[in-house]
Amino acid sequence: MAFGSSKKENISRIQSSSSQSVFAKDLSVKGDVVCPGSLRVEGKVEGSIKGKGIITIAESSVTKADIDATKVVVLGQVEGNITATEIVEIVASGKVYGDITTDKLSVEEGAVFTGKCVTKTLEKKEIPQKEGPKTDSKSV
Repeated sequence: MAFGSSKKENISRIQSSSSQSVFAKDLSVKGDVVCPGSLRVEGKVEGSIKGKGIITIAESSVTKADIDATKVVVLGQVEGNITATEIVEIVASGKVYGDITTDKLSVEEGAVFTGKCVTKTLEKKEIPQKEGPKTDSKSV
């Protein structure tokens, strides 16, 4: 936090940022990663990744982490659970070993996905069941 600036000003600057952070191929991180925008992981992450934007796991990356973001694109390998509020995309070179919870899932031919998937609309309300025709229990 910069001297003389308020926490509220810093938060609004972070939220308006549309930049993408990159973990280079030779970078290895153990722990929790929190990214206010988009993140491209080319190196290795062990722990968890949370972001408000798009998390991209590059083809060269082997990530052992739970991922929570708006959108997750997997070109490399993820060992861990993925939660996305919008969509998870696993391209042909991608491998996911873990469970996925998302609104939409896209898996290209050739991709590997081992785990279970729950696709749901997080913001939609339950649709009420329509009642069937009423029947009279009296026999004629």
